[in-house]
Amino acid sequence: MKSRTETMAAMTSDEDSAPTQDRVIARLLTDDIVEWRILPGTWLREREIAQRFGVSHAPVREAFRHLSRIGLVKVVPWRGTFVIDIDQHAATEVYELWKSLFGVVCRLAAKEMSDRDGRELMHRLVEYKDVTQRTNNTFEHLKVSNRIGRFIATRSNAPLALELLDRLALLARWQHNVFTESFIDTHDLDAAKRSALLYDQLCRHIFAREADEADAVARALIAVSQTSFAVALEEYQARHSKPKPGRRRAKPA
Repeated sequence: MKSRTETMAAMTSDEDSAPTQDRVIARLLTDDIVEWRILPGTWLREREIAQRFGVSHAPVREAFRHLSRIGLVKVVPWRGTFVIDIDQHAATEVYELWKSLFGVVCRLAAKEMSDRDGRELMHRLVEYKDVTQRTNNTFEHLKVSNRIGRFIATRSNAPLALELLDRLALLARWQHNVFTESFIDTHDLDAAKRSALLYDQLCRHIFAREADEADAVARALIAVSQTSFAVALEEYQARHSKPKPGRRRAKPA
């Protein structure tokens, strides 16, 4: 198996047809951050990243700028770059924007999607319902539902909305690592069932070209995930919060 350095070298051997070094580094770092192989709050050292990929510091700095534009890192002048941490305000911002944008995308899809694509959407819905009936694995449900959401977005004839939605979905996927298996096992959540029901309604509204209804259900669908995420985030923060130092009691005289 090729190392990441070898993979990068192969991808950048032809400048006319392959991504530049900074783009490749940014993509690989994005994968590591989103999958939490690089944890929230971690400082990214320019020298270490340059050594890892066998490049100079210049493409690393540019890669950090790409990650900053996506919203996955913060570049602090004279100090360095660190992976953003999860807090309630940022999580709420992502979900509220995601709800609004997905609603708009589904509204457009109801107007723009061809009859052929509509039939393909209903076929994908059958696949999703089959997965939810065969397994209680929430992560498997998310994989299939994300593919449906992506299909809807690509058929909405709104490239700018798709680009923005991809960026929000990436941040949401990064945040979703707070959904641990133990969290899912110990919480009696019916989020998967509610999501399956709403996805059924959403696809039928799009297929019937009912734009207003599709918009409303799309927002409600993201809201289900938002509600579950709020609980998971609270538990995550409780596990990782540092205890506040208490007052020392005065020693008796």
